[in-house]
Amino acid sequence: KFWASSRAMGLLANGGPPANAVACRASIANAGDALRRPRALQHNPGSRPRLISWPPASESEASPWGRGTRGLGSVAVAAAASSVPLRKLRRRRGDGRRGLARLARAGAEALLQDPATELVSGTASEEEEEVEREDIRNLAIIAHVDHGKTTLVDAMMRQSAVAGDLVEHHMDSNQIEQERGITILAKNAAVRYGGVKVNLIDTPGHADFGGEVERILNMADGCLLLVDAAEGPMPQTKFVLRKALELGRRVIVCINKVDKPASRPDWVLDATFDLFSALGASDELSDFPVCYASGIRGMSSIDDPTKLQEDLKPLMQLILEECPKPRVSSTKPLQMLVANLDYSDYVGRICVGRLRAGSLRVGQEVGFQHGEDGALRTAKVSKLWEYSNNDRVEVEEVRAGDICAFAGVEDVHIGDTVVDPRCPRPLPPIIVEEPTVVMEFGVNTSPLAGKCKNSTKLTGTMLKNRLEREALSNIAVRVEAGSSSESFKVKGRGTLQLGILIENMRREGFELMVGAPEVIRRRDPETGLMTEPIEEAVVEVPMSSQGVVISEMQSRGGIQLRTEAGALEGLVIHTFEVSTRGLIGIQGVLMKKTRGSATIHSQFSRWGPAPEEEQRLRQKGSIYCTKAGVATAHAILAGKARGEFFTEP
Repeated sequence: KFWASSRAMGLLANGGPPANAVACRASIANAGDALRRPRALQHNPGSRPRLISWPPASESEASPWGRGTRGLGSVAVAAAASSVPLRKLRRRRGDGRRGLARLARAGAEALLQDPATELVSGTASEEEEEVEREDIRNLAIIAHVDHGKTTLVDAMMRQSAVAGDLVEHHMDSNQIEQERGITILAKNAAVRYGGVKVNLIDTPGHADFGGEVERILNMADGCLLLVDAAEGPMPQTKFVLRKALELGRRVIVCINKVDKPASRPDWVLDATFDLFSALGASDELSDFPVCYASGIRGMSSIDDPTKLQEDLKPLMQLILEECPKPRVSSTKPLQMLVANLDYSDYVGRICVGRLRAGSLRVGQEVGFQHGEDGALRTAKVSKLWEYSNNDRVEVEEVRAGDICAFAGVEDVHIGDTVVDPRCPRPLPPIIVEEPTVVMEFGVNTSPLAGKCKNSTKLTGTMLKNRLEREALSNIAVRVEAGSSSESFKVKGRGTLQLGILIENMRREGFELMVGAPEVIRRRDPETGLMTEPIEEAVVEVPMSSQGVVISEMQSRGGIQLRTEAGALEGLVIHTFEVSTRGLIGIQGVLMKKTRGSATIHSQFSRWGPAPEEEQRLRQKGSIYCTKAGVATAHAILAGKARGEFFTEP
C-alpha cells in the first residue's frame, strides 16, 4: 500500500495489477463541478465499473483514506488503469494542488467518456432506492371533445364527497367554458377512495388546446382514456393517446355514455385496440383494462356494459388497481417540474406541478432552473397547497409523489424545475408542438376608438403586457413583434384558441384590432422546400348532404381518405387530409350548406409541401361600382337579387 498526505492525495492500491480498484482524492472545486457530487469508482475485474457516492454509507465500506479533505470540493476521482497508470500517480504525488487538479480532471474525463462506466447515485442504484407510495394515484383524464371527461370527474367528486358536504363541485368554472360547454384550461382535482388520494387532471378535448394536454401528462403516472360509446375514437383521441404512449403512460380505457340508444361498445372497443396498434403501442400497453360507464348518471361496470352498477365504485377500484403508484425517493434532492401557472391578486404567481423527489415546506428556500444550461434563481415558499376535490387546501408540507401548488416566486416559467439550491438536478423542460396559425393584434386606431363604455384598456403597453402574460401561462402561444410598434403577431394552434383569447381580452376591457388568420409556413431543413401544416379532418354529415361536403373539401385541396357509417342511421363520416389554410373558415361554410347538420373536427397530422403561390378561391361574385354618382332606388332594386348593398337610395 502506498500512502500520501490526506490533505493532498490519498491513494490505495489493493494489491495485484492496476486492473483492481485505483482511486485518488483531491480537494479542488473544479473537479467537484465536473462530477457534480463526490463519487468514487467501484470496479471488480470482469464487471462494469460503477460510480458511487462518497463517503460510503457504512463504516464497513469505508477505506483507510482518512478524513482530511473538506466540503463538496473534496472529490473522489476514479482513474481506470488503462488511462491513468499507477506509476504516473506515484510520479505526480509531489506536484502540489495544480498537478492534482490536472490529475483529477484527467481521471474524471477518462472515466466519464468510457461507455462501459455505469453512473449511479449512492451506494445502491436509484432504482433500488425508490419506493412506491401506496396512498396516492396521479391520473390524467384524456379524450376527444364532448366525450364526457368533465361530467365524469364531477360525478367522481360528488360521490366521494364527505357526508354533510353539500357544496356542488364543477370542473368547468370558467365563464366561457360554461357558456360553450367545452373545457379550455386543464384543471386539478383530488378525490379520496378506500383511503387513497386520487389526483385527477382534467384536460381539454379540442385539438387547438393540445398544448394543455402535452404539459399536463408530465404530472400523471397513468391516463384514463374516455371514448364515446357511439362515436368511437375521434381525431383528438388519436392525438392524446399518441402523447400518452410516447411518455410510456399506463392507459385505462373507459367507454363512456353506454346508456345512449346508439351505443355500440363492442365496435368501439375493437376500434380503440386498432388505434393502439396503429400508434405502435407495446404489447404491455396494448393489454389495457376496460371499464364501461355513464358519467351523467354516475354509473359504471367492468364486465358488462348493459349491467351498470348504481355508482362509480367499479371504476374507482379499477383505477386503484391499474394506475401505477408513484415511485419516490426520500434521499434524492428536491425535483418538481412546473407544469402549470396560476395567479392570485393576494399571493402573486402560483406554480403547479408534481413533486418528483424530496419535499416542500412553507418557508423553504428553493431554486428554479430551466434545463441543464439555465441560470439558477432562488426564492422562498410563502404558501403551499394540496388539492381536495377542485379546491386548494393549505398545508405545511408536501412529500414526493403528490401534486401541489405553491406561491412565493415571480420569475418562473412553465418548464422550469424546482430544485434544491445546494444540489440542483434540473429535469428536461416541457416541449410542445409548434403553432400553425398566426394573427396580428394591434391597438384600435379607428375613428370609433374608445367609444365603448366597457373598453378600459386601450394602449399598446397594456396590450403587450397582456399578451406576454398569456404566453407565460400558455406555452402553445407565441408572441412576436408586429408590423408596427403597437402591433404584435400572436401564434397559436388554431383559430379557436386565438378566438378564445380575443374573447377573454374583450371581457377584461381590452379594445383591439385583429387581422385575418394566416397559416405559418416553414422551410424543411433537409430538403429546403417550403412546407405548411396538413390536418386530418373528420366530417359527420347526413347522407343527403354529403355531396356538398365532398365538393367543398375538394375545392379547398382536400384529399378524401376513407368513408364509414356513422353511429346513427343515415349519418356518414368522411375523413379528409387538407391543409390548415383550406380549413380556415370552413365550419361556417359547411354549416350553411348543410343547414347546420354537419360537424367537423380536425387534428394536426404533418408538415407537407406548400404551393409556391397561395391560391384564393372566390366563393361568390362581387358587385362593384363603375362610376361615381347618386344611388337611386330603381338601380338598387334592380340589383338587389344579385347581392347586398351598403348604401341607401
